[in-house]
Amino acid sequence: MSEYSKPGARSGLPAGHTLPLCPATMVPTFVRFIVRFVLATCLHGLLSRRLSVVAFAIQPSPPTDSSGITCNINSGDAPVIDVSEARERIGSGRVYVHHNFLSDEQLRWLSDDMSELEREGKFVTNGLSDTRKGLKGEHAASSTASGKADQGFSVKYDRSVCPIPWWRETLRISEVPSNKGPTRDQGGLASIQSKLDLLRRGLSETMGRPTMLKNDLDHECYYSKSAPGSSLARHMDERHEETKGPRGWLLPSRRSLSWLIYLSETDDGSQWDYERNGGLLRSFPQPSTTLGRDSHGGSHNGNLQVGWLLSEGSKSRPVYLNSWHDHLSPYSGTNEPHCILYTTRGSKDDDIEYITAPWSIDALAGGNVATFMQSRARLESSQNTDESLFLSSKYASQFHLLEDRESWSNGDVPRGSIVEDYLPTRGTLVVFDSVLLPHEVTAVVEGRRKALAGWFHESTQPLGGGTPT
Repeated sequence: MSEYSKPGARSGLPAGHTLPLCPATMVPTFVRFIVRFVLATCLHGLLSRRLSVVAFAIQPSPPTDSSGITCNINSGDAPVIDVSEARERIGSGRVYVHHNFLSDEQLRWLSDDMSELEREGKFVTNGLSDTRKGLKGEHAASSTASGKADQGFSVKYDRSVCPIPWWRETLRISEVPSNKGPTRDQGGLASIQSKLDLLRRGLSETMGRPTMLKNDLDHECYYSKSAPGSSLARHMDERHEETKGPRGWLLPSRRSLSWLIYLSETDDGSQWDYERNGGLLRSFPQPSTTLGRDSHGGSHNGNLQVGWLLSEGSKSRPVYLNSWHDHLSPYSGTNEPHCILYTTRGSKDDDIEYITAPWSIDALAGGNVATFMQSRARLESSQNTDESLFLSSKYASQFHLLEDRESWSNGDVPRGSIVEDYLPTRGTLVVFDSVLLPHEVTAVVEGRRKALAGWFHESTQPLGGGTPT
């Protein structure tokens, strides 16, 4: 029996065949793999250069001072992160919240720095389409400022951003001898840089993401400000390399963890209010998942999550896409990398359950892999087909994409999700998995919604698969 065949499965395939069959794939896949490998190897080096919970489900506990459960990486006397809560919430696809992450002095320094950059004209109007085009950090800002990326944004109603001029220096703090590093200048820049460095190291250790410590990755950091009327539509901060097309495998790193430290100010100096001020971070997590307490979040053995298996009355099960599954090609007669979807059955890395047969990415003939997976799931959940991708109609009917833009555009919330809102309260840190969590920002009503924000990156999965190192 094939490893992809199970009782009741209807693969409909002769032995050794790959789904879907397509005349365009008659050129051996291994030739394409070699070309992709050589091209990616050559380009890899060139490319390497808020908050109280308002609603509706879980209110995160405030950070504890107990040294028994907090990170052993501290800034002064204050714990940087609550290890237990961070691991549980980020790993299960929720938002981790840490109130009063920065002191009043540090917040004032950042606000003054932000105001100075505004006076110097460093802020540019920015929208999500910059990210979709692969523009990040200083690249996005410089392109917009020079008129190369006219997105049609509204200066009045869209957020404005400014890359942090001292960010690269911050990333390399750990490389500087302690006697020459930044002093604890109370509320000044050096203390903020030290806190951000400790945050990155603490999250890397807590979430089991060691490549986040690489200073040469394209970690991002920027100031963001939003005036009344501005909002951000629902989106994902990161997605599987295969869903980005060929460039997905050429980028040396990807967004791993999204983080924001809110600097928001109300008109009268009062606390930010969800009705009066708006500007909520609205997230759409699954209420209950099989992701364990020790889950690393939206990846498994280096393969990123692309969807969920949803069944009424059961926990949501993550679905991962392995783009490097070794499978016999009917054309070349040799084992070649194929795509395959699977879910996990337990905490062990090798305890997996395939939900599709392998397929060649070349069979899509340039089509979008997310659209392909979704269309096959819909087709096979409602009718029998001669050549099925999913191993059973149950798998097909339960499979739903993490990023279902078609459904979202119709006003639907992500399948199976609940809504959790967070206030952008001044001084509060929020962190979440960039791959796992759909989110949006509701319209700002009154006040100035501001933040120091960014993404910690980790290395892209290497060609051939496996965990990034």
